Amino acid sequence: MFAAWLPLAAGAADGTPGSSVEERKARMEQCKADPEKCRAERVAKREQWCKDNPARCKEMKANMEKRRVECKINPEKCRAEKQTKFEQRFKRADADSNGMISRAEAQKSLPRLSHNFERIDANKDGQVSREEMAAARKAFFERRKPRSEPSKI
Repeated sequence: MFAAWLPLAAGAADGTPGSSVEERKARMEQCKADPEKCRAERVAKREQWCKDNPARCKEMKANMEKRRVECKINPEKCRAEKQTKFEQRFKRADADSNGMISRAEAQKSLPRLSHNFERIDANKDGQVSREEMAAARKAFFERRKPRSEPSKI
């Protein structure tokens, strides 16, 4: 959760906006090959950012902890708030109000969606629906879950 707010100012080769597709793909392959090294690099970048911005870092950590506690107390409220934010962003991006987001609409208001458009557009119709976005989000979080070790029988 802490890494989610880490500023994307580290450079082109680590997948930040402005880096080339080839650089991002190469970085992803490196991270697949050595995930611990990538994790250590992210931690080091976060620590450096906190050294460079101690007041903002402290404030963000406090806000994140407060939010974590609030969501632990009332998880349904947090889920509802996330869903509301998603709906607001989707409606704002859907300029023609057809219930789908085209590549052009994504490029204007949702750059990360635009960057991953081919992966998210499951039926390859040139439009992304709420359902396709939900499925992509679910798949993303499934990939991020730590794998349990196989049972030893």
